[in-house]
Amino acid sequence: MENFSFLPNNVFVSSNDYRETRCGLGNCQPMCLQRFAQPKFFLLFFCLIGILQGAYFTYFIGILSTLEKRYSFDSWITGVILIADNLSPVIFGLFIGYYGKYVHRPKLVTFGMMITVFSCFLSCLPYMLFGSEFKSTSNFSKIIDLCNQSETSIECGKLSQNLIAIIILFIANFLNGFGSMAYYTIGTPYLDDNVKKKNSPLYLGAMFALRIVGPTLGFMMSSFCLKYYENPFIDPGYDRNDPKWIGAWWMGFVILGFAIFFVSFPVAFFPKQMHNNEYVSEDDTTVENSISDLTLSIKKLIKNPILMFHTLSIVFQINGLFGYFVYMPKYMESQYQKSASSASLFSGTVTMIAMVIGVFLGGYCIHKIKPRPRFLMGYMLFIEIFAGGVLLSAFFMGCESTKISQNNSALYSPELQVCSQSCNCSSHNFQPICDINGIVHFSPCSAGCHNYSVMESNKKGFHHCSCVSSENALNISATSGFCSKECDMFLPYLGIVTLAKMFSATARVGNVLVTLRCVDEKDKTLALGAVEFMISIFATIPYPLLYGHVINKACVLWDESCEHHGNCWLYDNALFRQYLHSLSLGFIFLSVCCDFVVFIMSSKISNFYGTNVKTAENNLQEATL
Repeated sequence: MENFSFLPNNVFVSSNDYRETRCGLGNCQPMCLQRFAQPKFFLLFFCLIGILQGAYFTYFIGILSTLEKRYSFDSWITGVILIADNLSPVIFGLFIGYYGKYVHRPKLVTFGMMITVFSCFLSCLPYMLFGSEFKSTSNFSKIIDLCNQSETSIECGKLSQNLIAIIILFIANFLNGFGSMAYYTIGTPYLDDNVKKKNSPLYLGAMFALRIVGPTLGFMMSSFCLKYYENPFIDPGYDRNDPKWIGAWWMGFVILGFAIFFVSFPVAFFPKQMHNNEYVSEDDTTVENSISDLTLSIKKLIKNPILMFHTLSIVFQINGLFGYFVYMPKYMESQYQKSASSASLFSGTVTMIAMVIGVFLGGYCIHKIKPRPRFLMGYMLFIEIFAGGVLLSAFFMGCESTKISQNNSALYSPELQVCSQSCNCSSHNFQPICDINGIVHFSPCSAGCHNYSVMESNKKGFHHCSCVSSENALNISATSGFCSKECDMFLPYLGIVTLAKMFSATARVGNVLVTLRCVDEKDKTLALGAVEFMISIFATIPYPLLYGHVINKACVLWDESCEHHGNCWLYDNALFRQYLHSLSLGFIFLSVCCDFVVFIMSSKISNFYGTNVKTAENNLQEATL
């Protein structure tokens, strides 16, 4: 005969169910751990995991331009690598979303994060295998590419190493996608199931607000790591403002791997279910006999118009906004001449702090005011229109494109390079210089320069340059680096983008609540799995490829070596700005159309904050007086 125990509120449960409400692993459930069987403690560890898991994604974004230079691939290949972590939800999303309710969800979250730990260390493998680009002082690129002194030999064998590195990074991102899916699809419903509905917005708001700290941390880490050379113990002979600078991209993965391991392991000790609320018995349907139920549940979700249009809106939002912000560091590097380290700092840290404030305010206001679903959807619709307006404004906040010399060997045929055709120049060794006319040359050699001198701040001045007009032999004809451009649009651009991120973040909690409340209680986990599946198929997989292809169209100077098309050295600023903003604006417009349909139907959503609907409506009326 089965033993029974009782929990608070006179709810009777079997002894097996009682063990499932206690902290521990297996039969090891010491009393000292039972005080932690509360949602607030799970929220703490869950948020720490979310911070680090989010940091992985943005850290990878912050080092993308560095990886492109180090392993010589373009933005389209970058897109291929980025989609890898979204293939996992496509393959496993619906399966995990449906069968997750039958397993110990905290342990599944921990298992997923252990896979993420492995992916972190796997991401470092290319550096461990191939080391830095320059392994000894004899290989430093301290030789200036002058006329008739250019090194034309190129190690074509490195191309096979680059391919191996790309494959390793793809596999690592794929594994990380499984951990991210387990965190969101399994962990979020677990938290929502174990708190009262009226408190759910506050918990979700705190979760998302603290999770956004992760992207901020990721960008800060990338900015910090890229300040050091790939091998921190050697000096490559040039500073981080040089286009050839390769920062220590691998260090952040090591830090994140150890940190994720230590904060995710304790989650496995939380109970299968907590006893803070009234006990809800689980579905008696066994896993073996639930295939037909899964099919019926999926059909029910497909026939839910609110869920479908809301999911389409999220799909278009991610295509437009994620595509924009993923390539935002590269955009800052090109448009405003920021270093990779500075671009990561500005595009991530500053704007993400604003997002943290926005998410927390959004969740707190929903918790206190408890607006009706239609009012909440109306606000979310307004926020999307506002975001579109900001992108439209940013469309006009650009800087003048860099003027390129027509003697650049990487751009033009030998017939056009009359002034430097006898210099034996390399088309691979990119060493930009700015002549006295404000024109950039591919290298000192392509400008026909024969000698140089060292100036202040380690800058170099070049003399006797046959491709620079009005030259005086005693004066400097060109200096190392790009030409400085007078452009005062960076701060206004950063300001409006930061403001847009903060206001957009206030709708984050509302988006999740609509997804959770427009379906039956038992279908919440499946709904999140289905939403993530749809997002992966139609958003997070296509947008990196789409944006990578479009951004490649704006490139005017490619790295060409061994008949291989490598990374882009220089973009046309006007085309880059037009392509990036036009594509994002198109997706935002489609998202607004879908959310308008949800706004019309949102009055059908019931039990949004639990059973006390009258109190919710009274709070709304008081707030609008």
